[in-house]
Amino acid sequence: MSTDRSSLLPALTLRQVQYFVVLAHARSFTQAAQSLSLTQPALTASIRQIEFLLGGPLFARSAHRLTLTAAGASILPLAERLLNQARGTFDDMTRTFSERVQTVRISFIPSAAGRLLPALSTLRERHPALRFTLTDLPNSALIDAVREGVADLGVGVHEPDENDGLLRYDALFEDEIVVVLRRDDPLATRKSVPWAKLVGRELGVFVRGSVSDTLQRTGGAENLRLNVTYRMEYTEPLYALARNGLAIAVLPSLYTMHLHDPELIALRLEKPRVTRSVALISLAGDDRGPHVRTCRDWITTHI
Repeated sequence: MSTDRSSLLPALTLRQVQYFVVLAHARSFTQAAQSLSLTQPALTASIRQIEFLLGGPLFARSAHRLTLTAAGASILPLAERLLNQARGTFDDMTRTFSERVQTVRISFIPSAAGRLLPALSTLRERHPALRFTLTDLPNSALIDAVREGVADLGVGVHEPDENDGLLRYDALFEDEIVVVLRRDDPLATRKSVPWAKLVGRELGVFVRGSVSDTLQRTGGAENLRLNVTYRMEYTEPLYALARNGLAIAVLPSLYTMHLHDPELIALRLEKPRVTRSVALISLAGDDRGPHVRTCRDWITTHI
């Protein structure tokens, strides 16, 4: 009855294959044992086990010479190929693990990109091994991502009622609410625009985010009837509304950092001046490793 030796393969370790290859090249148990930091009896026992597992002798031993048998000579290139593949696979495994360990998953509100990404760029110059997975999300989805552990860090708005004890907020900066309007608009002659001057004007805001809530809170507190006519997904449609005189765009000042339109001007809102707190958000008491701590400390210092 034939024996299926493929079932014995798990018993043949890569270390044993390495012993065979080293001995095949050294042709001396003494020299091979020294290079492998083994005792000669331990190496001899390992080779005997390999020969048993493979089914025959690999070396021909004499008083003065150690040579490969025909089977050993045939197996040597296969063993060398196996070791090379194993080394390459191990290198891939360690590299993958290292990248995973040093990858920081960051979610951020789109308007924060202009402040966040330059800071991450300089951080990468200091710590080249760090990697980032970056996702832009609405603020509510960002908070959920951090709370559920999908993101290690979030850069978003710290709403006044968002204090459930599960999240840690490190304040970064205050972002004020501004208006964008045509340069020939009567309000454009001012250095700033009182909220009361928005009464009776058609306003455009983002369909997502906190500005709509800010308008409602401010309008209610100041007893102003503010008319939000347009709700847009992206910045350019808001600017197009203002450019064509259809509405005044109300949005966070971060979105106007790169506004270079000769027809438009951004002015701060006052009476009252309204800001939103942008914070670095993480799970309270959750230590995700030195790479996340390094990133958190850098962001809080450099934004």
